[in-house]
Amino acid sequence: MGCALEFPESVVRVEFCGQGDKQKIIIDVLTKHSEMDINKLALALGVSVKKLRNICDGKNFLVGEQADSLLQLFLMFLSRQFFHKCTLIRSFMD
Repeated sequence: MGCALEFPESVVRVEFCGQGDKQKIIIDVLTKHSEMDINKLALALGVSVKKLRNICDGKNFLVGEQADSLLQLFLMFLSRQFFHKCTLIRSFMD
């Protein structure tokens, strides 16, 4: 299974699922620089804190909707940082 982010009419394609450091880096950025700690991030993604810690240790990775949700949260974070506005694609909080 593969997850990717593609920008229409662009040559940019980001492979996102699978082993590697991409998810680890995104989790690190979100938990250190956004309003989400690891507990809130786990709740928003519907995974355990242990699974997120395993991803940070390089022992696991997210796939499917959970990987997509992590990437969307990251893009929303970047949007708020650089453009000071964002549009929610779906609700991640209760």
